[in-house]
Amino acid sequence: MVPLLTFLFHLAQDWGIAVLLLTLFVRLLLFPFSLRVARQQALQMKIQPELVSLRERYKDKPADLMMETRKIYEKYGVKPMAMFTIALLQMPIFMGMYSLFITHGATMSSFLIPWVLTFAESDPWHVLPIAAASLACLTSFLPLSPSVGTTVSNRQRILTALLMVPFFLLVLWKAPVALCLYWIAGSMFGLLERLFYRTVWGQSLLNRKMRVQA
Repeated sequence: MVPLLTFLFHLAQDWGIAVLLLTLFVRLLLFPFSLRVARQQALQMKIQPELVSLRERYKDKPADLMMETRKIYEKYGVKPMAMFTIALLQMPIFMGMYSLFITHGATMSSFLIPWVLTFAESDPWHVLPIAAASLACLTSFLPLSPSVGTTVSNRQRILTALLMVPFFLLVLWKAPVALCLYWIAGSMFGLLERLFYRTVWGQSLLNRKMRVQA
């Protein structure tokens, strides 16, 4: 990643902007996979009524419930493991970024983060880790479309947020500030993706080739 980041630095003349451009490049590269995950999420939300009906019908027969649920997944093309695609793809990228900024961050700085001297340092005020955790929480609260917001209870959303916020704080609290900047930019991109999916064009893209009609 060093040659690519250096190339972007020569374009932007600032390491912080170079990190933002690198994040944009990575997220655009991963967009087809992100779209696939979003389609799976939308699909699972739309088949919730059938799944709820199954749970009521087979509440005392867990083996039958599992078998019938698998049949519904196969019928509509639901792939539960696809939900982890983006996380699995981003993990080596995140680790590569961490190694990059630990090794080379001491020679980098930016006007975007004036309270630290270099990108290898952690944020002494913890502004960026808190911002990254808050953005991740905000994104989790935003459903893919207004119509499916009622399928997920507020309790579930709050529980998800309570699990996500400590995780991100733990990972980023002492991490290099450049890594926090990368994660914040990625979260902003993810939030914009969610907002796009709530538009007419976004809904059309999500529902394309979907076997369940809205």
